[in-house]
Amino acid sequence: MARIQPVLTPTELALVDQMAELTGSKRTDVIKSALAVYHWFMQQALVGSRVVAHKATGEEVALETAELAVLAGKGNRLGPEELGLLAKRLAAASTPVEAAGIRERLTRGFYGI
Repeated sequence: MARIQPVLTPTELALVDQMAELTGSKRTDVIKSALAVYHWFMQQALVGSRVVAHKATGEEVALETAELAVLAGKGNRLGPEELGLLAKRLAAASTPVEAAGIRERLTRGFYGI
């Protein structure tokens, strides 16, 4: 079986060397651990997990993968009455920050995410 060597930038190589020195492990073990963490993260993202993102305004938003949104989204989908109320609130919003929050809720409610 052929070995696959990752192509790392000089900065990445320095970080791998530093982590190997700190942990007292081999460089290959550091890279394997990093790949395991990356694999775990990608698997979580693909099978339906939540990721909390922070907007520039400081607001936290839970992002969901498509699979989870399909399963849980049916309960989050807003009806025509609620969407209409949100549209009226959006039209009456006094600040751009308030309008952006209402617009996002309107979009998420429409699509059920």
